[in-house]
Formats: sequence, C-alpha cells, structure tokens
Amino acid sequence: MDYAKYLEKEQPIAYQIFLNSIKNNEFFHAYLLSGQTGTPLLEIARFLAKSILCDHPNPFCCGTCPTCHRVDEGTYLDYIEIDTKKNPVKIEDIEHIESEFSKTASEKKGIKIYIINLIENMSDLCFNCLLKFLEEPNEDTYAILTTENEFRILPTILSRVEVIHFNLIDKKELIDKSIAIGVKEDDAELLVNFYNDESSILEESKDEDYLLVKGLVFDLFDNIKNKDKLNFIVEKDIVTKINNPKTARFFFDLLILFFKEAYIYSIEKDTIFKDYVNILKTLQSEVPHLNEKMIALMNYRNEIGYNLILSLLIIHAIKDVFGE
Repeated sequence: MDYAKYLEKEQPIAYQIFLNSIKNNEFFHAYLLSGQTGTPLLEIARFLAKSILCDHPNPFCCGTCPTCHRVDEGTYLDYIEIDTKKNPVKIEDIEHIESEFSKTASEKKGIKIYIINLIENMSDLCFNCLLKFLEEPNEDTYAILTTENEFRILPTILSRVEVIHFNLIDKKELIDKSIAIGVKEDDAELLVNFYNDESSILEESKDEDYLLVKGLVFDLFDNIKNKDKLNFIVEKDIVTKINNPKTARFFFDLLILFFKEAYIYSIEKDTIFKDYVNILKTLQSEVPHLNEKMIALMNYRNEIGYNLILSLLIIHAIKDVFGE
C-alpha cells in the first residue's frame, strides 16, 4: 500500500504534519497516533519511522533502500517495535528500550526510534516506566506510539506526546470502494470493521487465515440450535485449526463483531451487514443478553497470551456464551 497517497487523500491533517516535520527535519520527541479500529496505525507508524531513517527520502521513505528493508525486517539496530496486539507488554520490554536507547546509536545515522502499538493494552506499571522515559527523552531518540482508545491512556502520558488524530473512512463508502476493486460484498462488509482502506481489504479477503476463521465462525452460527453438533464442531474443527494466538484473536474479534452488530440491529433495526441479517436475527433469538455475552467474549480474548492453553480457553468461551 502507498501510505503517502493514503495519508494525502484520506488523512490530510496527519499528512501535512508529517510532511512539514520531514521537510524541516523537526520532529517532536514522541508522537501518539490515535484512530479507531481499522485505521492502519502500526503501518503508518512504521512508515513514519522509515521516512525519518530512509537513505533516499523524497520526502517520505523510498521503501526500497537497505535501511527501509532492514526496518521492515526488524534488523535495523536503532529501531525497536513492540506490538501489544501480538503479545502482552512486560515491564522488561520497556526497560529494554530504555537500556538500549541510553547507549550511543549503533547505526551511522545516529537516530533511534521505537514504536509501541496500542499502548492502551499496557499495565499501569509499564505506563509508569514509559512515562519516566518520555519525561527525559534522550537526544535523537523518537517514540511513535499508537492507540485505538485514547481515553484509557494516562493524562500524564498524553501531556508528553503530540497526539495526531486519524479519521475513519465511512464504512458504506469503503464497502463500495472495496467492491469496485474486486472484493466480494460479504467480505467487504466484514473487513471494513478491521481495515480502513480498500487495498488492505482486498489483500485480506484472499488471506488463508481469514477464510479459515470466517468459515469456522459461520459453522458455529449455523449450529447454534444443535448443541451436540455445536460441541462436535468446536472440539473437532475449531480447537484443532485455531492453534496460534494471532488466529485465535481474529476468531474472537469476528465473534465479538457479530454480537455487537446483532445487539445494535436489535435496537436500530438497521445494519451494514446486509448479507448477514439472518445471522444477526439468529443470534438475537438464540443468545440471551447479547451485550453481556459480548463483554464475556472480550474478556476471553484478553486472556490470550497469558500462558493459558488455547484450546481450553476457546472451549470454555464458547460453552459460556452459547451454552452447554
């Protein structure tokens, strides 16, 4: 994806801020990129980091020089990237950044950059450790933080960063754009809730993990009324095929999305899920207290990565939400 064009077209304020900073070589010591779910925050953070470090910026990163490739590969010595979406952040992770970046830069450019994606997922202990580092930034060291929930971030953190807000493209407009470039309508309706540009939606709609999880979720919904068949599907298919944290998170994300839409549809009698109205109606009729079950699913999702057996977590979650 061409993030320079995406920013210029869809995020003009952020684009101008980044453009001015790069042209003038004047960077704030810490940025917080704030946007709703679906905005490519981590990708934009990495794009900005590469633009600062790039061997041949024009004015943004070229994407093809050795430095750009090394940032993408995670081998650039003065660049650290932490994604809380993949793994819980430990206090040792923040201390590692502080320790490494207190030393002389390893690369000849002399600039050190670290990214922490979705900092709202961090513990208070990690927040406090990060705060100390933000209060006394080292020279030529830059932080690029991201969040999908600014309200969960300590005011003391917000006061020490430059917050850049990103707009979310209208979902109906994005569905139409996605369909226009070849995405199936049913996939577009789902993926606009996770991605904020049509090219990413097209790419994800062909992804094997997405197609796997989508099929498993629909098998689950098709057998809500048949508890024996439901349990069979869970133990034979779901827990054997969803065998890593990334796929498990998306499985829960998709379930949560349908529960959320079913709850909204029960109130507003309207939805962008035009291809899935029957599923929403089934959830309304077969799952009592949709909002409470949705919260339960969120809690189970948050337990992924905390040394729990993934298969047991999924089984307990489905039994809790759909019944024995």
